[in-house]
Amino acid sequence: MEQVFRMSEITLNVKGMKCGGCAKRVEDALKGLPGVTSAKVDLKKGEVQVAYDSASTTPEQMKKKVTEAGYKVE
Repeated sequence: MEQVFRMSEITLNVKGMKCGGCAKRVEDALKGLPGVTSAKVDLKKGEVQVAYDSASTTPEQMKKKVTEAGYKVE
């Protein structure tokens, strides 16, 4: 059976990121989810841009991961 990928992108507003270490923590947490192909933080905007396979993960799972890493998602 052929696997179908549904690539999507989302921007999450993340509060509490102050430095490069914070950005790396958030990116690593998101990249640990199945289906996430990239996560790129923009510290100035307080955002993270995530590319993912919507058949493998959901925005709710991403928000939970960021919260578990110690940050707030709005």
